[in-house]
Amino acid sequence: MDVKQLQYFVVSVDMGSFHSAAEALITTQPNVSKIVKSLEDELNMTLLNRTRSGVIITPQGERIYAYAIEVLKNINMINEFKKGQEIETLSISSVPSNTLSFYLSQFYNVNKQEKDMQLDFFETNVQNVIRRVHARKSELGFVYISKRSMSAFRQRIKSKGLEYHELTKAPLYLFVGKNNPLYRKKSVNETTLKDIKLIQYHEKQFSLYNHLGHIKEDVIYNGENMSISYTNSDSFLTQLIKNTEYGCIGSSFVKNQYHELGIKAIPITSCEKSISFGYIRRKKDEISDLAKSLILYFDDINRF
Repeated sequence: MDVKQLQYFVVSVDMGSFHSAAEALITTQPNVSKIVKSLEDELNMTLLNRTRSGVIITPQGERIYAYAIEVLKNINMINEFKKGQEIETLSISSVPSNTLSFYLSQFYNVNKQEKDMQLDFFETNVQNVIRRVHARKSELGFVYISKRSMSAFRQRIKSKGLEYHELTKAPLYLFVGKNNPLYRKKSVNETTLKDIKLIQYHEKQFSLYNHLGHIKEDVIYNGENMSISYTNSDSFLTQLIKNTEYGCIGSSFVKNQYHELGIKAIPITSCEKSISFGYIRRKKDEISDLAKSLILYFDDINRF
């Protein structure tokens, strides 16, 4: 097995046909087909099903494709190292945060002249951030946690050999569009929220909505008109808030993003400085110089 076999296989999958792959690789269609077939023979697997319109990856091919991508990526890193141009890579997982994304781009601009760097960014919920950092898929994981969920959160990450470092605290907001009856309110309290429709990110244990109500008694407001929908789609969530009567409980870290869409952030009284924003890391591992630089960059609380 050689690198060319993996490269031709990956490009064939990405392009959807041997013909298109040949154009991308600047070679002939028969040559691409021949090299991919030699890989299949060597593995004794059918990786691609051939059709008149192109190629379709098989279940076995899906697994080999994932491995091949990693191999090609690592070979590229080795080649860069050989050239004396090692790329520093920082893998980050985070809950959705427009503010964090903005400052990550600024961090890149500030440092790109001094070092050849790459930021790998994966956006997900708190549970998956924990999983990814624990599995070493991400070096740092950025989360915001309600103070009422903090004890359970710390217990959870401790069992995974992780630790949490707070960067700042932030208030809790109700985000609504012009179709929401609370749109013109300057502030709301928890009682006001008991009868509105909410759309929240799919987050079970560590949802910011769980900050409301009496968590110890496991009682969440249950007004007659209460309706909570869940999604993992940022675009669906923002469009539902913008165009319907649905609202969303969230932190100030998405405030600027929603403001640009005409969505109003209404402070929830008694919830000032109730959300902790920070990062998790593996407790026993030394973090990279690039991760240290990012933490120092974020260490100025005024950035948030």
